[in-house]
Amino acid sequence: MATTTTPLRSGWVTFTGLLAGIVAVYNILSGIAAIAEDDVTERVGEVLYGINITAWGWFWLILGIVQLITAGLIIARNPIGQMLGLLWAFIGASLSVFTIFVTPYWSLVVLGVNILVIWALTAHTEDFEESYE
Repeated sequence: MATTTTPLRSGWVTFTGLLAGIVAVYNILSGIAAIAEDDVTERVGEVLYGINITAWGWFWLILGIVQLITAGLIIARNPIGQMLGLLWAFIGASLSVFTIFVTPYWSLVVLGVNILVIWALTAHTEDFEESYE
């Protein structure tokens, strides 16, 4: 009787995929709020050097949709998901620096989460390798 072995998968990668999904939903909702121009996003727009908050909202809405797709690819252990996950974590970490004076605690949390995602996707690359048997 032949037995097949299933390679072990990292819980960190699964956690990262789920976290990416949560962040994606948050960014989608934030993008919608910015497009709708509520009071909070108007204040952020004033602090961020007078940028067009509606354009900012569209950016986060589109990024959130890409992140949601990325989350599915990470959970499926698709190498494209790994690369997209690293890309959006880098972008998210970089952009959190711009809001650190407006929302310092939230920006530091976002920065820390993005660093955790980068670590999980680079430390467990074996989860994304295709096995040829």
